[in-house]
Amino acid sequence: MMIIICFGILTGIALVLLICEIISASVPLTIVTITLWAIVIFAWSFIAYHYINLKRKRIFFEKIEKLDRNDPKYSVLFTFFDYVNEEENNIEIISEALEQIYFCPKRAIKHPDKVKRKVLISLLIEYYLSLTNDRYKNSFFWDFNLNFFTWKVIGSTSVIGFMGIGILLICYHMIPNPNDVLYTVFYFIFGACLVPLLAKFFGHFI
Repeated sequence: MMIIICFGILTGIALVLLICEIISASVPLTIVTITLWAIVIFAWSFIAYHYINLKRKRIFFEKIEKLDRNDPKYSVLFTFFDYVNEEENNIEIISEALEQIYFCPKRAIKHPDKVKRKVLISLLIEYYLSLTNDRYKNSFFWDFNLNFFTWKVIGSTSVIGFMGIGILLICYHMIPNPNDVLYTVFYFIFGACLVPLLAKFFGHFI
């Protein structure tokens, strides 16, 4: 909550600076304003991702708990689920279970205790989806290609890029005698933030 309050205050400061920039333009103020907006946009994107990911975890964990533990089909799933919930601590049992997941990375099979928890949770959810063909698979835009970490980066950089370019366009037309060199540099910086989105679009959809 404190983080949200802090970034809320920072967003207010960014808005004030933007108004000041529009009323009275100056190169140092422009640099500070654009930098602050980039930080604010990235921060809110990360916070939004964090809370959406918690919701994602809660939804799938509730659905996993509703399955029949006695069904042999879900034996590996529940072994993995218990490990993620810290109810199973035998690494050998976990390694044997993970070996039966065909898309599980070798590093996770050999050393599940050295893999980050959020990676294991993502792997658990993907395994659940592969067993059940759950309709919730497409409810989260990062799940359809089995790599929501990629979409986390793409989402954050795309928001920063679009917002940055939008702010630059507003400032360029509202502020008299704009510095073309400065604006061109920032256009390239924020334009570079859109490269991951364009690469994913042309690589996946076309």
